[in-house]
Amino acid sequence: MIKLVASDLDGTLLPEGTADINPKIYEVIRRLQAAGITFVAASGRNYESVRGIFGEMEKELTIISDNGGYGARGGVGMYCNGFPRALLTDIVTAARRVPDMWMMASAARNTYTDMDDAYYIRWMREGYRLDIRLVDDLLEVEEPLIKVALYTYAADAAVAAGPLRETLGGRAAVALSGEHWIDITMPGANKGTALAHIQESLHVTPEETAAFGDNGNDIPMLKRAVESYAVANARDEVKAAARHVLTDTSDHAVLDVLETLLERAEGQQN
Repeated sequence: MIKLVASDLDGTLLPEGTADINPKIYEVIRRLQAAGITFVAASGRNYESVRGIFGEMEKELTIISDNGGYGARGGVGMYCNGFPRALLTDIVTAARRVPDMWMMASAARNTYTDMDDAYYIRWMREGYRLDIRLVDDLLEVEEPLIKVALYTYAADAAVAAGPLRETLGGRAAVALSGEHWIDITMPGANKGTALAHIQESLHVTPEETAAFGDNGNDIPMLKRAVESYAVANARDEVKAAARHVLTDTSDHAVLDVLETLLERAEGQQN
């Protein structure tokens, strides 16, 4: 029996870069949890952006944000993987060499950028519901930062990620978080290790876990779930890592599977 469901957001549970989630999902999540199935929202987004999508449900959810950099249950933080200052300096310096990109950095609850681009900032605030703060220099932010995110608007993220990985040499985790998104976190900070922490705390096994994703940053999470699903628009390497590949390209694809899991769980209760 499935006891835990973890799902990516952008490109999986809702369209990339929006807050346009199907309202029915809220009801299904509540019913899943009433049936004894924990729901985990696992995203590359900052915590406040995820919270903005689920609103008043924050106290009911377990959230993995910033690609595993931060985790919270019921609105209370569980862990926070901040960069040492020297490593953060190297990451930001390397990221600034990437051409045609926008960059921001996340703390546990806040997001910062030093790129004074009105279109970019408006998109982050309106599309991702980020209360992004414009600062003079990311390296002058005093609170611990847990993720540096780049949007490579003129190239596929996979192309830009290669030189970053070479420069950082394994000192940081560089993951694809979308067609144009790159997430940089502490080594070992990813959705998979975050999900493993949650599984251990709840005494839930991978055999009792289902997970959904579409991008490279979801692969570690999919590997922690026996019932793993790649959505129809997922990258090929994600499809290869998943046990199931959804063929429905509509925004109902993941919801349909969640409803099937719900029917089984409620049927076992009766």
